[in-house]
Amino acid sequence: MKIVFFRIAALAVLVTLAGCSNLQNIWQPPPEPETDASTDAPSVIVPAPPAGPQPRPEPEPEPEPNRIAILLSDDIHTYEAIAEQVTRRGQQNDYKILNLDRNPELSAPDLAAIKQFDPDRIVAIGLLAAKAGQKIVDTPMIFCQVFNYQDHHLLSPKSKGVKFLPPFALQLEIWKELSPELQTVGLIVGPNQEELVAEIEQAAEEFQVKLLTETVLSDKEALYAFKRLTSQIQGFWLLPDNRVLSPTVLREIISYGRKHGNQTVVFSPQLLSLGADISFTNSDTDVADAVLKVLGDASAKDTLSGPPMTPLTTLRAEINPDVSDVLRLPVSTKLAQYLEEN
Repeated sequence: MKIVFFRIAALAVLVTLAGCSNLQNIWQPPPEPETDASTDAPSVIVPAPPAGPQPRPEPEPEPEPNRIAILLSDDIHTYEAIAEQVTRRGQQNDYKILNLDRNPELSAPDLAAIKQFDPDRIVAIGLLAAKAGQKIVDTPMIFCQVFNYQDHHLLSPKSKGVKFLPPFALQLEIWKELSPELQTVGLIVGPNQEELVAEIEQAAEEFQVKLLTETVLSDKEALYAFKRLTSQIQGFWLLPDNRVLSPTVLREIISYGRKHGNQTVVFSPQLLSLGADISFTNSDTDVADAVLKVLGDASAKDTLSGPPMTPLTTLRAEINPDVSDVLRLPVSTKLAQYLEEN
């Protein structure tokens, strides 16, 4: 019995030692905290606090409205319509309207009113208004309804304009709708109109129309040149140049052309009653659009951006039905639709 007990006891000791060895392989003591070599103190990693709500950005201040002084040469309906369009559609600005009543000089009360208003921009409608606006030298100006702006040196870094006449390509497109056989057109202009003639020539080339141009210095020369060209042309393009086309000469040219079967395009519907075939004029809305575009493109208080003369994009057309019947010029469906829309 003693021997058996000893063996059992020894076996129990071996099992106990084996269990302790297995436990030692399974359990490991926790690692010692890392220490800073300089301080021997344990380093502690502190998590970043959660991100809080971001502060709202400060709202940008609204731009101050521009002060626009509008000068009208006279109480002509077209001038007033353009001014009304500009003020109604450019409501972000402050406006002051002054009518010169055909006075080439600003009156003392008008000058005082403009000085008190202290405008950022001047919009001048008509030649007298443009010449008056020039004298307010510190304020940039946009002018419109001026044909011979070159003669009055209206263009400068602080003065830009809107073209008086609608696009010549669009005029020719409608004219060709009225007269598909149109091939040769006469044009008489005064001096200093090289850019204008080049623009008309480009439109004529696009529509395969030959343009015969004469530059004259007076209304008598204009009448002589017209009569000389009559036998060589089918139509005559009259421009609003009062330097070479007086009211008397206008009547004679239109009457003479009608007698000889020439078509005549004019720049005012009032001239249709004299026997002209078709009139092309600018649109009040289109002119106002161009003025507002120049105002909107202004990049600084004392300058104006954009081209020297902003072009128009559309027109108004009126046809004299009596003359069209005499010349046997039918109104096409496309042309009738265009006239109805405009």
